[in-house]
Amino acid sequence: MSARLAMLALCAGAACADDGRLAPVVIPARPSPYFSWERLPMAFHGANQTGEYSAEAVALMAKYQMVTIEKWYTACAAMRPDRSQGGPACAVEAKVEKVLGEVGALNPNTTRVLYLNSLFNFAFYELNGRMLEAEAAGKESFLRDRHGEVVYLCNDGNGYCNITTFDWTKPHVRDLWMEAVSNATATGNVEGIFADHSAQEQYNIGTPTQGQTPLEMCNGRGALKKCYEFTADFKESFNSWHTWSTNKSQDVLAKTTGGPVICGSYAMWNVRCDFDAIREAQKTHNVVEVKDGCAPSPKCLAAYLTAAEEGTYLSCFMDAPQHFPEMDYTLGAPDGPAEERAAGVYRRRFASGTVAWWDNNKKTGNVTWGGRA
Repeated sequence: MSARLAMLALCAGAACADDGRLAPVVIPARPSPYFSWERLPMAFHGANQTGEYSAEAVALMAKYQMVTIEKWYTACAAMRPDRSQGGPACAVEAKVEKVLGEVGALNPNTTRVLYLNSLFNFAFYELNGRMLEAEAAGKESFLRDRHGEVVYLCNDGNGYCNITTFDWTKPHVRDLWMEAVSNATATGNVEGIFADHSAQEQYNIGTPTQGQTPLEMCNGRGALKKCYEFTADFKESFNSWHTWSTNKSQDVLAKTTGGPVICGSYAMWNVRCDFDAIREAQKTHNVVEVKDGCAPSPKCLAAYLTAAEEGTYLSCFMDAPQHFPEMDYTLGAPDGPAEERAAGVYRRRFASGTVAWWDNNKKTGNVTWGGRA
């Protein structure tokens, strides 16, 4: 078992309690999102905060091989000056599913991904409405600290505040999450989820993220940062089930749509556009999104093309999809991995005649395009 998957064995053997306090081990099947070398493999991640995407924007998104729509899609889910959130009537999932369906109608190959934070229960999701209904029926669903206080946090950039958190120790909360994943994919418009703040990203009770002590969960910045304390027993249970949530979701998706759980065990985003960083990420993930892909520099393109393996995309993270000339060039499959022509100097050729060079000593490179449109 790899070091990446070793963390899944949180309750191996006799440590797995029959009472459900600790989650069972789920080693998920691997995702298989669409990937092609025909042109530069691109992914898009973003959302329009002012309204629905135009037909022109949808057509441009359809040029990407993977598309993730971020949580703040349309005005009812947008960030506000007072950091408040729209309510569940916004049903942002349905709006995202609609635009992803439009992308799929233009390019059925595009892998389409719904943002679904695995920690924060954003108020403008229909899923939050289900959580509120459970709470009203007397079934505690929001995470509570050791004193019984409901946890309310700001997200990383303080864009939203007073966000509740899923209590992963509750079976009915886990059912609501899996139902949300199932409902999204049942539309035929969603194939994967972006499970931000996952356990695999080290967003758990007591992990060093956000400067937490061993029994704390904290989030937010500056004066808006808040921390809550939990018992050691609850921490162990919560963290195991939080890990279960993304691994179970990935196993289900891999066996149905083939889509990824980005931020899960096999799919990673926001990797630096650097030869070594890309190769390092590929050691443990078979889906990798490399940032700076909205208007990549020649140096970034060279690093990406010499290092990327199948399943690694050049990613654009911006509210609107972007276009640059190299997106339209024919690329073709590589002859193989980059060849080290001299110590630290790599060359890779593609079927179109495109040749990428990378000098890892000087951290620079170039691309000679053979497939200009």
